Amino acid sequence: MTEVDALGAWTPTEEAGIKEQELWSLDATLTDYILPRITAFREMDRHGFPALLSEVPIDQQGTLEKREEKEMDERAMAHWENILRSIELAFTTMKSVQHFERSTTQNDDIKSGLKLFAEYYEYLWD
Repeated sequence: MTEVDALGAWTPTEEAGIKEQELWSLDATLTDYILPRITAFREMDRHGFPALLSEVPIDQQGTLEKREEKEMDERAMAHWENILRSIELAFTTMKSVQHFERSTTQNDDIKSGLKLFAEYYEYLWD
């Protein structure tokens, strides 16, 4: 038994393991898994947003102002929607356009969306 197995982690065996074809383009395999789930998450009736978004900048300079709680919640929810759209756009672009055919804008969308995905990964729950 390995140290990882002793901690209760699942490690694939050769018999029940991951197919090698899935590993040749692991980014595509993960995109195929993640994209429909991000899309469904974005489309579901969610009841909140990450608490750290409750202080969304009011203007371009990043100024925070005292606002009514309802207004702040609406702004935070809108900001959360924009984050989720950016994440979805990144995975959609990765799935639909080969990396060597992407424009600079598409590469920027992917980079931005994946950065947000990593930043908000632990907040993808409702």
